[in-house]
Amino acid sequence: MQAVIVAGGKGTRLRPLTYATPKPMIPLFDRPFLQVLVERCRDVGITDILLNVRYGAEHIQRYFQDGSPFGVKVRYSLETEALDTCGAVKLAEEYFTGETLLVFNADILTNLDLKALITAHRSAQAKTTIALYRVQDPTAYGLVELEQASNAAQPVRAFREKPTPEEAALLGIDTINAGTYVMEPEVFQEVPAGQPWSMERQLFPSLVSKGTVFGFPYEGYWMDIGNPQKYLQAHLDILSGVMPYALEAQEIAPQVWVGEGVEIAPEAKLQGPCYIGAYSQLGSKAMILANTLVGRGALIHSALQPGVYPAGTWVY
Repeated sequence: MQAVIVAGGKGTRLRPLTYATPKPMIPLFDRPFLQVLVERCRDVGITDILLNVRYGAEHIQRYFQDGSPFGVKVRYSLETEALDTCGAVKLAEEYFTGETLLVFNADILTNLDLKALITAHRSAQAKTTIALYRVQDPTAYGLVELEQASNAAQPVRAFREKPTPEEAALLGIDTINAGTYVMEPEVFQEVPAGQPWSMERQLFPSLVSKGTVFGFPYEGYWMDIGNPQKYLQAHLDILSGVMPYALEAQEIAPQVWVGEGVEIAPEAKLQGPCYIGAYSQLGSKAMILANTLVGRGALIHSALQPGVYPAGTWVY
């Protein structure tokens, strides 16, 4: 298999964090989120990875190089203008080998079982399988209606735009597109090259009538980390154990995590949940309140309000 990661967005909802850093490179604790996705692919045996890049492309290419530092092979498809989700994948078509594609949006944190998704796709003999997640309030999302309610892969009946609360109750549908897909490369043959084209609004609806699109509902964790509030919440969910994650840090007190080489003055006060990045220093007047995340190499000598503080933060 090959993986395609759509990572060309500007991340305007995450500003000011994305003024200097491309959205996919925003860290999840001390690792760029895009690295987390690359490692997830590698861990299920997918080492041929195609990265779609545009905004901050040089930053991403400089970090991942040819992929060898991460045990994978990485090639890049560079957008010169925004091509939307489907057009971005189409741009990488020159690298397709004919193998099945695992496609990611680069702003979704989830513990989706990728092997189970791939197995369901193959068992259904689908051309496209969309991971689906159940939400309590579907009014903020487009809904995906299946032929029948089930935890197994089922044919998609229709895609529905964001419903009103009344419409959602009447429909009885709570499954949304979770932003991870298994796709056969031939579905892109009829997509026009070099034109903006949407997975959700154009490609998927056109495939439904052919009966080749399946949905795979799953239980677990799902978070769109594309705005500051959700980005912070994803970190807190990891610290509290809601989202499983291999955190490279030591828990020195309940939900108080510190990275390698952190120096903490005896007088400093820390309230969990919080995280202090590697090689940071906390002075005697430092007070880290609950729900605070500090990047690596920070120097803190005062009280911090809850929130995310980038690497290299200095507060006196």
